[in-house]
Amino acid sequence: MKTNRNILAISMARLVTLIFLSTFVLISCNKNRANTQQTIAQNRAVPVKILVVQPQNFEETLSFYSRLTGIIENTRTSMVADRIERIRVRPSQFVKEKQIVIEFPTDNPSLQFQQAKAAYENALKNYNRMKELLKTGEVSQQNFDNVETQYLVAKRNYEALKQVLFVEAPISGYVSSIYVTEGQQIDIGKPLFTVSVLNKMRAVTWANEHEIQKLKIGMNGKILWNGKEYPCKIISLGLKMDEATKGFRVEFEAPNPNLELKSGVTVEIQVKVYENPNAIVIPTNLIEKDPDGKPFVFVEKDGIAIKKYVKIGRTSKLNSEIIDGLSPNEHLIVEGNHLLSENSKVFVIGM
Repeated sequence: MKTNRNILAISMARLVTLIFLSTFVLISCNKNRANTQQTIAQNRAVPVKILVVQPQNFEETLSFYSRLTGIIENTRTSMVADRIERIRVRPSQFVKEKQIVIEFPTDNPSLQFQQAKAAYENALKNYNRMKELLKTGEVSQQNFDNVETQYLVAKRNYEALKQVLFVEAPISGYVSSIYVTEGQQIDIGKPLFTVSVLNKMRAVTWANEHEIQKLKIGMNGKILWNGKEYPCKIISLGLKMDEATKGFRVEFEAPNPNLELKSGVTVEIQVKVYENPNAIVIPTNLIEKDPDGKPFVFVEKDGIAIKKYVKIGRTSKLNSEIIDGLSPNEHLIVEGNHLLSENSKVFVIGM
């Protein structure tokens, strides 16, 4: 009797163990099946990364490159073929208008400067003498007029030769360049020196037919040079395309009170032509086009890729302003978008 009870107890224990093992296997199988189904679903969906759309500041800036010059620059050239006798100033020195900068020899036989000087001095003495005689009535008006004419001709000849040999500054300003050295033999037409007004600088550049539509006289810009920024503004715009450059002339002016900007250097000029502080801005490379050329992007919603047609506003180098079709807080798909079609299943792997 006792043996039968033991056998029954052992059988019950085995049965319980069998039921437990069966239940464990069943649960494990169901769990594995669920994981497998999830994996299959994910494998069918396209992995994507998203960007939550938020308003931000958007600017459109045009960039140009130009060579700076003084607001006024005047270069004197040689009017005689001879050697440089003397240079009275040095580069960067301030000179006044009509101040002598360069001298040529006065003994050039082809000019006869000494003879012209002597003729002028004699004519001046005779003129002054005749002027006194005219006051006392000792000479006729006709004789005085003849002497005066001779004097004026001699003076004109002397001063013309003097300007050839003693080259003066054409304007007041800084000597920005000297192109010759003392003792150098030069020909007629050789540039001698340049005088520049440098308290304001000037830059001329060329805009294409699209850029010129966005520019206006008086627009502010900035000059980028040597790691610094300097303010400038547009003072003139061309109305006709230049045949050589295929562009429209744009002239800028910049204050230069400390003479930091240098004539002759090449600078970058930036002009902000548009700004929207609450723009929807996305990378331009995310915008695709359908067969009709209409632009669209993909957004993610509840695991589905939704095609949204957009209207593009302004563009910059890398980004585009979206003026219709996207709203704040939408999930813009930024990676994996080229693998998608309308209503594709997606799963987000990052932002």
